[in-house]
Amino acid sequence: MDYIFPAFKAVSLVFACLAVATGAHALWNPVGFAASFGMPLEPLPTKNGVDINPNRLGGKTAASYVSLMGVRQLATGITLLAFASQGEWTEMATILVILGLVVATTDGLFLYRSGAGAKGPFHALPGALIALLAGAVLYLKP
Repeated sequence: MDYIFPAFKAVSLVFACLAVATGAHALWNPVGFAASFGMPLEPLPTKNGVDINPNRLGGKTAASYVSLMGVRQLATGITLLAFASQGEWTEMATILVILGLVVATTDGLFLYRSGAGAKGPFHALPGALIALLAGAVLYLKP
């Protein structure tokens, strides 16, 4: 069991750095991020230049929304890095259990339902594994 805590530190730091990188990507290039995530932004259907479905999110609004989601991802990564720099590994583990179970699972479900196919499980399974590792750290309390 001596390997769990060092493995958790490494995995959580990698996750935090990736969260910062993907959050920055979504903020500065929302269209590219949406495509790389598996849910590309689609142009709105129009008739003579007028949106035929005004209730649908699209165009600049959708890109802005993706950027907002990116800011949250960026903040998550920065928060995790702040906890790591302070040596607050229990707090970091608590956050990662929640993120792994709630966010990654929900993201995976929506990716799957959107037609992104294998990107759904590919997103949800690592989140579940990170949550499991973080839960082990909380259970063992190093």
